[in-house]
Amino acid sequence: MPGQKTDVAAQLASQCISRALGVPVEVNDTDGRQGAHDLLLTYEGRTIAVEVKLVVDPKHRAAAAKSSQLGYTLRPDLTYSWTVHLTQEKKWQRALARTPSLLIELEARGATPRTAHHLWQYDVKLLLEFEELGIDAVFCVPPTEKHPPGYYVMPASWGGGVPEIDQAVSSACELLSSRAMTKLRKQLAAADADERHAFLIYGWEYMEAVPLSQEGILPDLAPTLPPGIDGVWLSTTASDSPTIVWTSETGWFRAAR
Repeated sequence: MPGQKTDVAAQLASQCISRALGVPVEVNDTDGRQGAHDLLLTYEGRTIAVEVKLVVDPKHRAAAAKSSQLGYTLRPDLTYSWTVHLTQEKKWQRALARTPSLLIELEARGATPRTAHHLWQYDVKLLLEFEELGIDAVFCVPPTEKHPPGYYVMPASWGGGVPEIDQAVSSACELLSSRAMTKLRKQLAAADADERHAFLIYGWEYMEAVPLSQEGILPDLAPTLPPGIDGVWLSTTASDSPTIVWTSETGWFRAAR
Protein backbone atom coordinates (compact mmCIF):
# COMPACT_ATOMS: atom_id res chain seq x y z
CA MET A 1 0.00 0.00 0.00
CA PRO A 2 1.56 3.37 -0.98
CA GLY A 3 2.95 5.29 1.98
CA GLN A 4 2.66 2.35 4.36
CA LYS A 5 5.80 1.44 6.29
CA THR A 6 7.16 -2.08 6.00
CA ASP A 7 7.17 -3.85 9.36
CA VAL A 8 10.41 -5.80 9.15
CA ALA A 9 9.83 -7.56 12.48
CA ALA A 10 6.42 -8.77 11.34
CA GLN A 11 7.91 -9.99 8.06
CA LEU A 12 10.59 -12.00 9.89
CA ALA A 13 7.98 -13.45 12.22
CA SER A 14 5.70 -14.33 9.31
CA GLN A 15 8.48 -16.21 7.52
CA CYS A 16 9.47 -18.05 10.70
CA ILE A 17 5.91 -19.12 11.51
CA SER A 18 5.24 -20.23 7.94
CA ARG A 19 8.36 -22.41 7.89
CA ALA A 20 7.75 -23.81 11.37
CA LEU A 21 4.10 -24.75 10.84
CA GLY A 22 4.08 -25.27 7.08
CA VAL A 23 1.13 -22.95 6.45
CA PRO A 24 0.72 -19.55 4.77
CA VAL A 25 0.66 -16.52 7.07
CA GLU A 26 -1.38 -13.43 6.21
CA VAL A 27 -0.27 -9.90 7.08
CA ASN A 28 -3.38 -8.63 8.84
CA ASP A 29 -2.86 -4.93 9.69
CA THR A 30 -3.17 -3.54 6.13
CA ASP A 31 -5.91 -2.03 3.95
CA GLY A 32 -7.51 0.08 6.66
CA ARG A 33 -6.76 -2.36 9.49
CA GLN A 34 -3.69 -0.54 10.83
CA GLY A 35 -3.62 -0.96 14.59
CA ALA A 36 -4.98 -4.51 14.43
CA HIS A 37 -2.85 -7.56 15.28
CA ASP A 38 0.02 -8.14 12.82
CA LEU A 39 -0.50 -11.66 11.47
CA LEU A 40 -3.25 -14.21 10.92
CA LEU A 41 -3.00 -17.89 10.02
CA THR A 42 -4.96 -21.10 10.12
CA TYR A 43 -3.29 -24.19 11.56
CA GLU A 44 -4.97 -27.57 12.08
CA GLY A 45 -8.38 -25.97 11.76
CA ARG A 46 -7.71 -23.18 14.27
CA THR A 47 -7.27 -19.51 13.42
CA ILE A 48 -4.32 -17.90 15.18
CA ALA A 49 -3.76 -14.16 15.61
CA VAL A 50 -0.16 -13.04 16.19
CA GLU A 51 1.14 -9.71 17.41
CA VAL A 52 4.86 -9.07 16.87
CA LYS A 53 7.02 -6.77 18.99
CA LEU A 54 10.64 -5.77 18.47
CA VAL A 55 12.14 -5.44 21.96
CA VAL A 56 14.88 -2.81 21.66
CA ASP A 57 16.09 0.19 23.66
CA PRO A 58 15.85 3.28 21.40
CA LYS A 59 18.04 5.43 23.66
CA HIS A 60 20.82 2.85 23.76
CA ARG A 61 20.69 2.35 20.01
CA ALA A 62 20.76 6.10 19.35
CA ALA A 63 23.76 6.45 21.66
CA ALA A 64 25.57 3.58 19.93
CA ALA A 65 24.88 5.17 16.53
CA LYS A 66 26.22 8.52 17.75
CA SER A 67 29.36 6.84 19.08
CA SER A 68 29.92 5.10 15.75
CA GLN A 69 29.44 8.38 13.92
CA LEU A 70 32.03 10.14 16.10
CA GLY A 71 34.62 7.39 15.73
CA TYR A 72 38.10 7.76 17.20
CA THR A 73 39.37 11.29 17.84
CA LEU A 74 43.14 11.75 17.50
CA ARG A 75 44.71 14.10 20.06
CA PRO A 76 48.50 14.58 19.92
CA ASP A 77 48.25 16.54 23.19
CA LEU A 78 47.30 13.31 25.01
CA THR A 79 49.64 10.51 26.11
CA TYR A 80 47.18 7.61 26.20
CA SER A 81 44.34 6.13 24.21
CA TRP A 82 41.15 6.84 26.18
CA THR A 83 37.59 5.55 26.32
CA VAL A 84 34.89 7.77 27.82
CA HIS A 85 31.51 6.22 28.69
CA LEU A 86 28.50 8.56 28.70
CA THR A 87 25.07 7.80 30.14
CA GLN A 88 21.92 7.92 28.03
CA GLU A 89 20.07 10.03 30.60
CA LYS A 90 21.83 13.26 29.61
CA LYS A 91 22.44 14.93 26.27
CA TRP A 92 26.01 14.52 25.12
CA GLN A 93 26.79 18.02 23.77
CA ARG A 94 28.37 19.40 26.94
CA ALA A 95 30.32 16.24 27.65
CA LEU A 96 31.67 16.10 24.09
CA ALA A 97 32.83 19.70 24.32
CA ARG A 98 34.53 19.11 27.68
CA THR A 99 36.12 15.72 26.99
CA PRO A 100 39.43 16.82 25.36
CA SER A 101 40.38 19.31 28.10
CA LEU A 102 39.16 16.94 30.82
CA LEU A 103 41.39 14.11 29.59
CA ILE A 104 44.36 16.48 29.39
CA GLU A 105 43.70 17.51 33.00
CA LEU A 106 43.47 13.89 34.13
CA GLU A 107 46.81 13.07 32.53
CA ALA A 108 48.37 16.18 34.09
CA ARG A 109 47.20 14.90 37.47
CA GLY A 110 49.01 11.62 36.89
CA ALA A 111 46.27 9.39 35.52
CA THR A 112 47.60 6.09 34.16
CA PRO A 113 45.99 2.89 32.84
CA ARG A 114 46.07 1.57 36.42
CA THR A 115 44.52 4.64 38.09
CA ALA A 116 42.41 6.49 35.49
CA HIS A 117 39.22 4.50 36.11
CA HIS A 118 39.04 5.44 39.80
CA LEU A 119 41.15 8.63 40.16
CA TRP A 120 38.14 10.91 39.69
CA GLN A 121 36.08 9.10 42.32
CA TYR A 122 38.26 10.51 45.13
CA ASP A 123 37.96 14.14 44.05
CA VAL A 124 34.63 15.74 44.98
CA LYS A 125 34.92 18.46 42.34
CA LEU A 126 35.65 15.94 39.59
CA LEU A 127 32.97 13.57 40.86
CA LEU A 128 30.32 16.30 40.69
CA GLU A 129 31.46 17.32 37.20
CA PHE A 130 31.31 13.74 35.96
CA GLU A 131 27.77 13.44 37.31
CA GLU A 132 26.73 16.76 35.76
CA LEU A 133 28.13 15.80 32.36
CA GLY A 134 26.78 12.25 32.48
CA ILE A 135 30.22 10.62 32.39
CA ASP A 136 29.85 7.10 33.75
CA ALA A 137 33.48 5.98 33.48
CA VAL A 138 36.83 6.70 31.84
CA PHE A 139 39.62 4.27 30.96
CA CYS A 140 42.97 4.58 29.21
CA VAL A 141 45.56 2.25 27.72
CA PRO A 142 48.99 2.84 26.18
CA PRO A 143 48.70 4.03 22.57
CA THR A 144 49.31 1.69 19.66
CA GLU A 145 49.96 2.16 15.96
CA LYS A 146 46.26 1.60 15.28
CA HIS A 147 45.18 3.80 18.19
CA PRO A 148 47.67 6.62 18.75
CA PRO A 149 46.85 9.12 21.53
CA GLY A 150 43.19 10.09 21.39
CA TYR A 151 39.82 8.90 22.62
CA TYR A 152 36.55 7.11 21.93
CA VAL A 153 33.21 8.28 23.34
CA MET A 154 30.83 5.36 23.92
CA PRO A 155 27.52 4.65 25.65
CA ALA A 156 27.77 3.67 29.29
CA SER A 157 28.25 -0.02 29.88
CA TRP A 158 25.14 -2.18 29.87
CA GLY A 159 24.17 -5.75 30.52
CA GLY A 160 24.75 -7.99 33.50
CA GLY A 161 24.69 -11.69 34.10
CA VAL A 162 23.56 -13.85 31.22
CA PRO A 163 20.30 -15.54 32.26
CA GLU A 164 19.54 -19.21 31.85
CA ILE A 165 16.90 -20.00 29.23
CA ASP A 166 14.17 -20.41 31.88
CA GLN A 167 15.04 -16.99 33.33
CA ALA A 168 14.88 -15.45 29.85
CA VAL A 169 11.40 -16.93 29.38
CA SER A 170 10.27 -15.61 32.79
CA SER A 171 11.55 -12.16 31.85
CA ALA A 172 9.63 -12.29 28.57
CA CYS A 173 6.44 -13.26 30.42
CA GLU A 174 6.91 -10.36 32.84
CA LEU A 175 7.34 -8.03 29.88
CA LEU A 176 4.16 -9.33 28.26
CA SER A 177 2.28 -8.62 31.49
CA SER A 178 3.75 -5.13 31.90
CA ARG A 179 2.36 -1.72 31.02
CA ALA A 180 4.76 -1.57 28.06
CA MET A 181 2.77 -4.36 26.39
CA THR A 182 -0.72 -2.97 27.05
CA LYS A 183 -1.25 -2.26 23.35
CA LEU A 184 -0.15 -5.78 22.38
CA ARG A 185 -2.61 -7.34 24.81
CA LYS A 186 -5.44 -5.09 23.58
CA GLN A 187 -4.72 -5.90 19.93
CA LEU A 188 -4.77 -9.63 20.63
CA ALA A 189 -7.90 -9.34 22.80
CA ALA A 190 -9.71 -7.67 19.89
CA ALA A 191 -8.71 -10.40 17.43
CA ASP A 192 -11.42 -12.66 16.01
CA ALA A 193 -9.42 -15.87 16.34
CA ASP A 194 -9.31 -19.19 18.17
CA GLU A 195 -5.83 -18.55 19.57
CA ARG A 196 -3.70 -15.48 20.23
CA HIS A 197 0.10 -15.58 20.17
CA ALA A 198 2.78 -13.01 21.02
CA PHE A 199 6.03 -12.99 19.03
CA LEU A 200 8.89 -11.12 20.74
CA ILE A 201 12.18 -10.38 18.93
CA TYR A 202 14.90 -9.22 21.35
CA GLY A 203 17.67 -6.79 20.37
CA TRP A 204 21.33 -7.33 21.27
CA GLU A 205 21.15 -4.76 24.10
CA TYR A 206 19.09 -7.16 26.22
CA MET A 207 20.87 -10.02 27.97
CA GLU A 208 17.87 -12.29 27.30
CA ALA A 209 19.02 -12.27 23.69
CA VAL A 210 22.08 -14.38 24.58
CA PRO A 211 20.35 -17.67 25.51
CA LEU A 212 17.56 -17.06 23.00
CA SER A 213 20.04 -16.70 20.12
CA GLN A 214 21.86 -19.95 20.88
CA GLU A 215 21.03 -23.51 19.99
CA GLY A 216 20.62 -25.50 23.18
CA ILE A 217 18.20 -26.99 25.62
CA LEU A 218 14.59 -25.88 25.66
CA PRO A 219 12.96 -24.37 28.76
CA ASP A 220 11.73 -26.86 31.35
CA LEU A 221 8.61 -25.07 32.49
CA ALA A 222 5.53 -23.75 30.73
CA PRO A 223 5.50 -19.93 30.55
CA THR A 224 3.20 -17.92 32.80
CA LEU A 225 1.44 -15.90 30.12
CA PRO A 226 -1.03 -13.09 30.81
CA PRO A 227 -4.73 -13.89 30.28
CA GLY A 228 -5.73 -13.84 26.62
CA ILE A 229 -2.35 -14.99 25.25
CA ASP A 230 -2.27 -18.67 24.31
CA GLY A 231 1.22 -19.01 22.83
CA VAL A 232 4.59 -17.28 22.71
CA TRP A 233 7.40 -17.13 20.15
CA LEU A 234 10.81 -15.83 21.31
CA SER A 235 13.70 -14.87 19.03
CA THR A 236 16.41 -12.22 18.57
CA THR A 237 17.59 -9.80 15.90
CA ALA A 238 20.64 -11.97 15.13
CA SER A 239 20.45 -13.08 11.49
CA ASP A 240 20.89 -16.78 12.33
CA SER A 241 18.85 -16.75 15.53
CA PRO A 242 16.61 -19.74 16.24
CA THR A 243 13.14 -19.23 17.66
CA ILE A 244 11.66 -21.07 20.60
CA VAL A 245 7.89 -21.56 20.65
CA TRP A 246 5.37 -22.62 23.26
CA THR A 247 1.69 -23.50 22.87
CA SER A 248 -0.51 -25.50 25.20
CA GLU A 249 -0.89 -28.20 22.51
CA THR A 250 2.78 -28.65 21.64
CA GLY A 251 4.74 -27.48 24.66
CA TRP A 252 8.16 -26.05 23.78
CA PHE A 253 9.79 -26.60 20.40
CA ARG A 254 12.56 -24.89 18.45
CA ALA A 255 12.05 -23.39 15.00
CA ALA A 256 14.76 -22.09 12.67
CA ARG A 257 14.18 -18.56 11.44
